[in-house]
Amino acid sequence: MKIMIIGVFGRAGSKIYQEALRRGHQVVGVAHRLHKRPQVTHLLVKDIRDLAKNDMSGLDAVIDAVGAWSPEGEAVHTDGLMHVISLLKGTKTRYFKVGAASTLYTDQNHRHQLQENPRYYPKYMQDLCLAHGLGLQLLKDSQAVDWTYVTPPYNFDPAGKVSGHYEVTGDEYLPAADPSEGVDDYISYADYAKGMLDIVENHQFLGQQITLYSGNNPRPMQRY
Repeated sequence: MKIMIIGVFGRAGSKIYQEALRRGHQVVGVAHRLHKRPQVTHLLVKDIRDLAKNDMSGLDAVIDAVGAWSPEGEAVHTDGLMHVISLLKGTKTRYFKVGAASTLYTDQNHRHQLQENPRYYPKYMQDLCLAHGLGLQLLKDSQAVDWTYVTPPYNFDPAGKVSGHYEVTGDEYLPAADPSEGVDDYISYADYAKGMLDIVENHQFLGQQITLYSGNNPRPMQRY
């Protein structure tokens, strides 16, 4: 398959890139600036909002792993996402977004999300949570785009070991009173990358928000 990974130098993007190469896929990386690692053979140095229709030509899948942690960059989760889906509209190229656990619903009626719980997402994180939530809603409202929103659990560990194991659940998570007591709230970036590529290859979960997890946090007091 020919796969584009946006945010290829980020923590999630680089793991997904390495997993895609290991499986023999043809990969195009996109980054807004050049980094030394990983070494990307086919690289576009562009802001996500500057991608053009011809950049997407012949792709089977686009994996959007771009991330922002400052107010200045949060628009990549809304304007950037909207720009990419506008380019993919009406094509057969699938769009996979590395999502945010803050968007998971904490009730069966889908009236409340995890971001509302201050033990999990304190006040200083609310702007970023809002950006992720708006991005997900833009996907849900989009037409003629084949998308999947792939959420990690609350504890998403960049340095975690590769277990080769993960489970798939939906868009709900019942939080514990204290995050250190959470259940099925952990995955390493490496295991998440494996799950992402399995979903891409198996053409699963069209038009859905799903969550990948591997079990309980092995270091309950640690946050990632």
